[in-house]
Amino acid sequence: MKFSYNWLGSLLEKPLPPAVELGDLITFHSAEIEELIDVAGDTVLDVKVLPDKSAWLMSHLGMAKEIAVITKNTLKTDPFSNPVTIPTDERIKVSLNSVTCDFYSAALITGVKVGPSPDWLKDRLVALGQRSINNIVDATNYVMFELGQPLHAFDADKLSHADGRHHIVVRDAKPGEKITTLTGEEYTLNPSDALIVDGGNDIPVGIAGVKGGAVAAVDAGTTNILLESAHFDRFAVRKTAKILKLQTDASKRYENGICRAIAPIALTRVIELILEVAGGVTEVITSVGDVSVERQPVTVTLNEINSLLGVSLTMSDVEDILSRFAYTYTTAGGSVTVTPPFERDDLVIAEDVVEEIGRIYGLGHIVSIPPTVGAVAEINVRHYYSEKIRETLMALGFSEVYTSSFRAKDVVKLENALATDKGYLRSSLVENLREVRTANIPHRDLLGLQAVKIFEIGTVFGVESEEFRVGVAVQTGTSYKAKVDDPLLEEVLTALATVLGVTPELISKAEGIAEFSLDALLPQLPAVTAYEPQAQLPKITYRPFSLYPAVSRDIAMWVPEAVTTQSVEEILAAEAGPLCVRLTHVDTFSKDGKTSLAFRLVFQSFDKTLTDEEVQGYMDTLYKTVANQGWEAR
Repeated sequence: MKFSYNWLGSLLEKPLPPAVELGDLITFHSAEIEELIDVAGDTVLDVKVLPDKSAWLMSHLGMAKEIAVITKNTLKTDPFSNPVTIPTDERIKVSLNSVTCDFYSAALITGVKVGPSPDWLKDRLVALGQRSINNIVDATNYVMFELGQPLHAFDADKLSHADGRHHIVVRDAKPGEKITTLTGEEYTLNPSDALIVDGGNDIPVGIAGVKGGAVAAVDAGTTNILLESAHFDRFAVRKTAKILKLQTDASKRYENGICRAIAPIALTRVIELILEVAGGVTEVITSVGDVSVERQPVTVTLNEINSLLGVSLTMSDVEDILSRFAYTYTTAGGSVTVTPPFERDDLVIAEDVVEEIGRIYGLGHIVSIPPTVGAVAEINVRHYYSEKIRETLMALGFSEVYTSSFRAKDVVKLENALATDKGYLRSSLVENLREVRTANIPHRDLLGLQAVKIFEIGTVFGVESEEFRVGVAVQTGTSYKAKVDDPLLEEVLTALATVLGVTPELISKAEGIAEFSLDALLPQLPAVTAYEPQAQLPKITYRPFSLYPAVSRDIAMWVPEAVTTQSVEEILAAEAGPLCVRLTHVDTFSKDGKTSLAFRLVFQSFDKTLTDEEVQGYMDTLYKTVANQGWEAR
């Protein structure tokens, strides 16, 4: 979020440090400053506010409070020091018909004069990258950036009031219901989206927590306005904003979980500001719903603070920091009990309070001290046996694969899929292994493999639970052959049973692919008392591979029985040319005092895709070599 240096300074009693120094202080104690921007007599601090602080730090008041704590300054006034309660006034009827809204306050101001905002108001908004629209809209935006509470202004005369009063309804959208927003875009809504509706004619006038509608927009002819300051469910707003692809400054603040007690305070503040910049008379103020917030006290001992931070603070040091936060706290017998202010929903457990103390004390002041006693790590049995299975399979020549957990079709459907072909979670490893095995069959020659042997260890998803499974797949030819592939698969499963001491109960075994549950197997495996020492492996150097396809060719010849396979292979390798990346002996048989030797050659270029003519040129050279040796090509 962007913060105005001048605006922050106006909220504090004492002058701020220079902008660069202030940026460093905020970075070291609160949130990272990404950029300092000079803007016409002001400096804008672009701050990366992390989610755990966004509920209270996404406002100038929240940042001013942080600066006051860090620099031992004080606020001129704290609007949050006294919660505001607004009684219900039936002259504006509000109906909360959606669980997404637990509080809604509104105010009717008549006789306003819509026009340009005063320079000071425009300058502050423009410095934050906002466009000045008019004094009414600017006032609502200003208070949002000041206090963190989103607000909205409707043209009251564009809302129905047949019985002499306005009726605002918060309800869920009807399937396929449409709304045109302030910027002119039309959106089709779902029942998961909440709407602000004109109760007199059931016409939507806003997407709750996201954006206002065009039907009741404030314009140059507006004289009467109805203000909204409400609290909407953070998860509902996030879902709506994401589905509609409509993230706004308002939706971001609701998503971050702004406290509902701020809503009536913000309404009071925006009324005050509008009367100042646009005139008018406040006719009605009302609210519906619960605005009360009760934070539970959090107790932490001085020993816990020092132990967790690795420091030696005194209780006086702790009290000094807490008093700078203006927290309500009590001390007793070496412990301190803190009651968080209503806007701080992130202070729930003792560690939260310790973190507050630590970051203000300064994490840079904490000296690194190596532990005197080595910590004993708890053995993760699932990880231990996963590694054991992994090592066993790799020793047998298997390659591990990692495949996507998403499928085009399966049992568990995702509510919000990443893509149309990734709408389900996998319930088995089998199909992914089958696809990867098929994709790798063409690479056997290039890699010099007799068979594709792969495995995967990963999670699968059922309707009720998840499970950790192991899957293995083998294939020797271009297609599955039971006579060859099944014995190879059985050999692997037998090896795993030998290493584990238990035969895995297979979930499936078909066409060279087997799968079993590691989670179901773990209770049967021997107890693990310690991790096994790992051997120092030789350093592996990465070697680039070609991005162009490889081409395979076979050559076979009759040679005298006295000629060795190795000697033939050496001669062929010497004459195969620079693009031959692999030469493999694939077959031998003898007949009538002669031996037939067959070899497979793989050609590949780092520069281009080879043509048949280029490869055939190398093969012709080899056939000449065979003839020159007195051998007979088959």
